[in-house]
Amino acid sequence: MEKKLKKIGLLTFHYSRYNFGAVLQTYSTYKSIERLGHIPHIVNYVPKVTTIKGIIWTMAMKFLGHRFDEFREKYLPNILHKTQTQNELISLNNILDGFVVGSDQIWRYVDDHEKLCKYYLDFVDDDKIKISYAASFGVDFWPTNKIEITNHIKKLLKRFDSISVREQSGQKICKDIFEVDSLQVLDPTLLLSKKDFNDIANPKRLSKSKYIAYMLLDDTKEQETYLKKICKSNNLTFIRILGKKIHNKRMMYAFNSVGDWLSYVRDSELVITDSFHCLIFALIFQKNFAIVTNDRNGNTRLLNLLSLLKQENRIYNNLSDVPSTIISDKPDYSKIDVILDIERKKSLDFLENSLQ
Repeated sequence: MEKKLKKIGLLTFHYSRYNFGAVLQTYSTYKSIERLGHIPHIVNYVPKVTTIKGIIWTMAMKFLGHRFDEFREKYLPNILHKTQTQNELISLNNILDGFVVGSDQIWRYVDDHEKLCKYYLDFVDDDKIKISYAASFGVDFWPTNKIEITNHIKKLLKRFDSISVREQSGQKICKDIFEVDSLQVLDPTLLLSKKDFNDIANPKRLSKSKYIAYMLLDDTKEQETYLKKICKSNNLTFIRILGKKIHNKRMMYAFNSVGDWLSYVRDSELVITDSFHCLIFALIFQKNFAIVTNDRNGNTRLLNLLSLLKQENRIYNNLSDVPSTIISDKPDYSKIDVILDIERKKSLDFLENSLQ
């Protein structure tokens, strides 16, 4: 009997105009579902922005991050019509066979319960497939004592057919708080190959000089001063791979295209970052790297991945703790790849079996 293709709705943070990891993890989950023989569709839920500050920020990002729209147009063809109300989301049950939510911090607690519960698939019918892939709570604890919302989410999670999370701490939250079992799996970007991302990356080398690829979400003058010292002692330059910095105190850049961002990671001598997905692409392109912790953005996901790969020695509390000699201390990728191959198979098996 011929296998029937399923139309699968993917709900995640696909809409960013400044977060390279958000759009690349969306692409990776999309491609993984497609390669397993199903038809992915992006659920085009974009939370409404209601504050003046938020509206101004959105307008600025629409201008500064327009290249993200170009990426979506080229690589994510099946984006559904925009759905913002509950009734609009419920109507998707008429055209889709199932739903996958994830990856990224889609389960991170916010006080806006109506928005929060959408990412626990509160709009999906009981008879539809409901799967989480590499969902993240963002932190290693459940940060509310509001019993009513916790019990509501527990009820929603018990409707899921299969649950997977990105961090080990997420498994504990699922078990201890919501009384559901889950599997820890890889971020979807690690399900694809180096070739897959080379096909997206700019094929040209964008810098004639050897350089450090630098991406700290909290980028200060003090950090830049120390970075220059590392560069000077190793005869390197450094490149802010987010793009051209416009504002010193806010994360405002003329953002690079996704393809240029990938090529800057690929062709670097060293990656210094506090970004989870920048770390992942350093791993995919087998680069030397140093990770700087960032308490404001959370370190759980970084520590979890580095622990899995036995690379905890490459994480530092401050940029000033990174030794200038790290440039000659490249990770042993023969050992890292063995671990990733095992985890990749486990993760793909979970996704394939869940969709069946």
